[in-house]
Amino acid sequence: MASYFKKMIAIVTIVLFTATAVAETGKLKSIEYQPYVANLVSNFLSLYHYSGLNLDDDLSKRVFKEYLESLDYNRMFFLESDIQQFRAWETQFDDQLRMVPANVSTAFLIYNRFRQRVDERVENINELLDQEFDFTKVEGYVLRRHEQPWAKSKDELNQIWRRRLKEDLIRFELQGKPKKDTLDLLRKRYERLSRNNRDLDETDVLETFLSSVARTFDPHSAYLKPMTKENFDIEMGHSLEGIGATLRTEGEYTVVAALVKGGPAEKSSKIKPEDKIIGVAQGKKGEYEDVVDLRLDKVVKKIRGPKGSLVRLLMIPGDAKDYSQTKEVALIRDRVEITAMDAKAEIMEMEGENGNAMRVGVIEIPSFYMDTSAKVAGDPNYKSTTRDVRRLIAKLESKNIDGLVIDLRQNGGGALDEAIELTGVFIDEGPVVQVRDFNGRVRVHRDPDDELRYRGPLVVLTSVFSASASEIFAGAIQDYDRGVVVGAKSTHGKGTVQNIFSLQPSLNKQMRRAFAEDVAGALKMTTLKFYRISGSSTQFKGVEPDVVLPSPYDDLDVGEEDLDYALPWDEIDAVPHKNYGLVRDLVPVLKANSAKRLTKNNEFQYLAEDSAYRKKNRERNSVSLVLAERQKEKEELEAKENARDESRKIRVSGIKTDETIILENNKAIVAPEDEKPDENKAETIAGAEKDDEEKVAIPDYILEECLMVMRDYISLRGEGFAGLRTTRGKKDSL
Repeated sequence: MASYFKKMIAIVTIVLFTATAVAETGKLKSIEYQPYVANLVSNFLSLYHYSGLNLDDDLSKRVFKEYLESLDYNRMFFLESDIQQFRAWETQFDDQLRMVPANVSTAFLIYNRFRQRVDERVENINELLDQEFDFTKVEGYVLRRHEQPWAKSKDELNQIWRRRLKEDLIRFELQGKPKKDTLDLLRKRYERLSRNNRDLDETDVLETFLSSVARTFDPHSAYLKPMTKENFDIEMGHSLEGIGATLRTEGEYTVVAALVKGGPAEKSSKIKPEDKIIGVAQGKKGEYEDVVDLRLDKVVKKIRGPKGSLVRLLMIPGDAKDYSQTKEVALIRDRVEITAMDAKAEIMEMEGENGNAMRVGVIEIPSFYMDTSAKVAGDPNYKSTTRDVRRLIAKLESKNIDGLVIDLRQNGGGALDEAIELTGVFIDEGPVVQVRDFNGRVRVHRDPDDELRYRGPLVVLTSVFSASASEIFAGAIQDYDRGVVVGAKSTHGKGTVQNIFSLQPSLNKQMRRAFAEDVAGALKMTTLKFYRISGSSTQFKGVEPDVVLPSPYDDLDVGEEDLDYALPWDEIDAVPHKNYGLVRDLVPVLKANSAKRLTKNNEFQYLAEDSAYRKKNRERNSVSLVLAERQKEKEELEAKENARDESRKIRVSGIKTDETIILENNKAIVAPEDEKPDENKAETIAGAEKDDEEKVAIPDYILEECLMVMRDYISLRGEGFAGLRTTRGKKDSL
């Protein structure tokens, strides 16, 4: 009991201290509704999160760690004295969040201290850039400071930043950039850091803090402020209501980067890329609001709006001779389809085993998307992955393909229903995935129709970035023994389901009356867990391919197992399902044939060399700040890369892109020549890029080997696909 009262006294003291500190500084402090939002988030997590965890002192310590890392992961801003002061609250976040209303002032105090430290750093950086640097002095720079001690003083932090800037200067020197240009670039970079720091508002603080709270339950739960929630919906639906323009920030201006084909901006013929938006007005009579030097997301919010409404833009033309020249453009907002991340297809042509040309369709699916709002509204042309893939398959089959590859290498997941429906394209009927809730109840999701849309040879190509819905699809295809799964040693391992809970309806009546628009945002929370129909969870371990190919990311910590607080792997009972018997007995031969080819493929040998080089760098975790040493290392790397480029110039793959299929107005069409992507796709690691004019394209050697596996598969299976039932029932209307 005595310890309880001591803790309560400490809490009261902290509340008083933090409230006074924030009031005295006049910096960011919580808005009236935000403590209630914090209450809702903590309550939802404690009651409904799949893990069954409760906010207690142990989770409070996690919150403390996560919040500091979200602000200063590499320990480049805070001082040890800051951290020691903050430690007084390390076990208090659970108590503060349970208060009604919650106490979020500690989170704001820490955030304000971070802003202060960033401003101090930028001021110091400008002073350091005025000094001369000795590039012959033997010293190094620690690249990853996440586990390094916090700096004990500003002088120590100054030295860390001196080395950081010296490293920047050396990198640009090695790239041949003039010193004056480098200094100008660095000053602008850190001025932008300071400006972005000052642009942060109360909603950013709450999102950062409450997302830190959510991540202590698992790495995929997060709090979404209203603007983030809106962007999430757009990403999932591949459509929005607005003007159809992509914007970017350039200095103090919001600039049109590109126009969406068929959108209001493009149809008007009055807006061009590089035009600068300086004012936004609503309706015919609304006054212009100045948006110069306004944060991009806030400008976007003013421009977006419901379909059929009018927005007026005051703009400086991109080709204006001076900024006094302006133009006004009135646009009627409309529903805009975003096609950049749509599924698309190519027909790859290569020599078959018998010497005849073999044509394989490759459908790349970047995500599992579905325009839920359009579907609910009864739009018969609502957008979805499965509908798009059906159209692409129909077009590919009309071109007489011999087999089909589904490329999920960059697919991080999306709509569960779409993964289930897409699986149904390749099976006639049956279960697809099992889903268990936090109460242990299991629900089996089945193929929603009994039609087999594609009967031919199938290969699914995966990587460590194939996650969630991608893993459901790949796992189901493997469990049905319907197709060959090819790819990196494992998929990502995200076998959990997140639901979005809008928080505005749960605010008390007083708050809802005071804030009519959505101010509460949403909670993205893990509530379910995926299990394959074989009973194995896709969580943590992912899906292991039938044929494993080395990947550029094998030695990088990018899988679920590398994330803090990831939920564990387990398994449940299997459910009865059909076995098509098309792959399993062939896997040993497919693996052996692929292994033989890999030993003769230079690109896979380069992978092994690069992996060893990165491992060596990680172990030393520092780079030399002696210019001559860095120059020598650069020359050695360039010599190695040049030798690779010479080899690539004379390389003959025997595989070429014959046609590219894209979706336009709900139809699959052959892409015009000017819309075809570069057939020499490249796998790149950050930091390994060269200037475009010097770079020799790296072939997509992983896809090429996947196609060779397909060739072996077709040869070994022969006519074995004839046993698959034909499509029955009414024809697809798509």
